[in-house]
Amino acid sequence: MALPVSHRVPFRGRRTAVAPATCAQRHMWNLIQRQLPDAAFYNVCHWVDLPGRGTAQDLLAVFAELLGRHESLRTGFSRAPDGTLVQRVAETGWFEAEVWAIGPGEDKESVLHAWRLRMRHSPFEPARAPLVRFMVAVVDGAPVLAGFCVSHLAADLASLRLLADEVTRLLDAASFGRPFPPAVPSRQPVEQAWFERSPRGRALLRRAHAYWRRQLASAPATLFPVRDGTGGQSAGTDGASTAAVRHSAALDSRAVALALPVLARHWRVSTSAVLLTVVAQFLGRRAGSSSCTLRLLTANRADPELRGTVANLHAEVAVTIDLEGDRVEDVARRAFAACTTAYANGLYDPDEVTDLFEATTRERGAPVDLSYCFNDIRAGHGSPEASGDRTRLVSGADLRTAMADTVVASHEFEEGETFFLVIDDEEPGWIRVVLNADSRALTPSEVRGFLYDVERTLVEHAEHAVADGR
Repeated sequence: MALPVSHRVPFRGRRTAVAPATCAQRHMWNLIQRQLPDAAFYNVCHWVDLPGRGTAQDLLAVFAELLGRHESLRTGFSRAPDGTLVQRVAETGWFEAEVWAIGPGEDKESVLHAWRLRMRHSPFEPARAPLVRFMVAVVDGAPVLAGFCVSHLAADLASLRLLADEVTRLLDAASFGRPFPPAVPSRQPVEQAWFERSPRGRALLRRAHAYWRRQLASAPATLFPVRDGTGGQSAGTDGASTAAVRHSAALDSRAVALALPVLARHWRVSTSAVLLTVVAQFLGRRAGSSSCTLRLLTANRADPELRGTVANLHAEVAVTIDLEGDRVEDVARRAFAACTTAYANGLYDPDEVTDLFEATTRERGAPVDLSYCFNDIRAGHGSPEASGDRTRLVSGADLRTAMADTVVASHEFEEGETFFLVIDDEEPGWIRVVLNADSRALTPSEVRGFLYDVERTLVEHAEHAVADGR
């Protein structure tokens, strides 16, 4: 494989600025500190295939334009003398980019894999902006792939998708000699920090604080009680006597992709709520609990001013699913309502929530473990009725036939929680469900079994819905 050519490219923005860190930035800073000495744990890579137009220099100019437009990409972070976390936006500077020339017998996927592997072990220095690196793969001088690696302090997944779309549009303009299209107006992180300190922002934070207090008051102590005969602590508690070993597996399923819209229409909820309902029921059953409290990842982009923002805005917000009752559709509707409320409280002060955890521990005399996350990263996972989606008729035979194509295999996904489930639909017609779990909670074989159980249960529910004729 050919070696890349490294470039240091200048960038220029519209201003320099200093402001307190936002709530989401402080939350991510705390998560990064928790993973030290692995300072690259929260490096995030994303990439976009390109049509093979223009030149590598065109793409480097596009990258420079991105840094000029999006202040989060040229922001560093440090502690102020009083200990508060501060964001510092640089007006000018340099960024790193690599250009890989793909020769005969090579492919862009291999180049991307090698670059991603190196980025996974190449930490950023938080105080030194920009917290982003780029790569270009070219064939015969034309770019066929662009990649970017960012610190999660600088961008979340929604931002990376925005950047991928913007790279394509800007390169298209550059390759045809046209001016860059204007940037989408959006709120920058500095303005977000001041919004959070405004009367409106403080009201939202107070509401979220009260919401978290209610969630912690009703949450089960753990969803993974100590196993008989282990002699250890439940996974996720500080007193665990053995080091955490985590395992990931991915289920790729056509059957789940067919079942979800059937059930969403039948139960009158979103497809995400369908998945959450089944997952929560399994977790509650394992814990012997009539409710399940876990954390949802929310993009926090309901405000129109934030929909085009490139920054880290995401948060993990607690949600409690009431599992009482015999009708699964009733559980699903309660889950859908609970998720709607949770997402509305996605903006919160992470330090105040930490204080609430500590206060709850003192009141109960034992910690509350919420090291369980549900992350549906699909771009569209709402109600079929709301989206106008007219799902084709699916038969029970279709569902069972699709199950024969299911594949479950080990996956490279890493997280730091006891239980972390991710749902994606990158491949049309398929759903991928990835589960990363602490082996003290779920062994590798149990991780795979959990995924198969989720698929089987969704298919059985969908078969019943089809039989009902709705």
